[in-house]
Amino acid sequence: MTILLQSLGSRVAKATTKPFVVPVGDENTWSDTAFKEFETNAKAHYALLQSLNDDDISRVINYKSAHEILGNLIVTHEGTSQMKRAKIDLLHSQYQNLSMNDNETINDIMTHFTKITNCLSSFDDSNDNDQKVRR
Repeated sequence: MTILLQSLGSRVAKATTKPFVVPVGDENTWSDTAFKEFETNAKAHYALLQSLNDDDISRVINYKSAHEILGNLIVTHEGTSQMKRAKIDLLHSQYQNLSMNDNETINDIMTHFTKITNCLSSFDDSNDNDQKVRR
């Protein structure tokens, strides 16, 4: 997402980092700065909406700023820091308790193992390769 916004310009990418309020009054009375901020937010807003699926669009369609949209998407898809910590703890628990049941094959257990380690690495909380091999 960041790369898409950066490709539209650094001002567009920055539009997601700070709250935006639509300037008051008629467009003819806006300052040059207010008009540029409005255009920048509109570009970022449009780019974000174009890159979303229908479920995400319905969640953020009423937001007026790119900052609000991106904030909602981050919480929805990545969660808060407490949620991330809980997910990491759950994955570590699954990793530690991974064992093969009677009705499972090696491929089944390797699939579970790979999913767990991939999820952990997506949270930048992965085990090193030596630990994976030993496991």
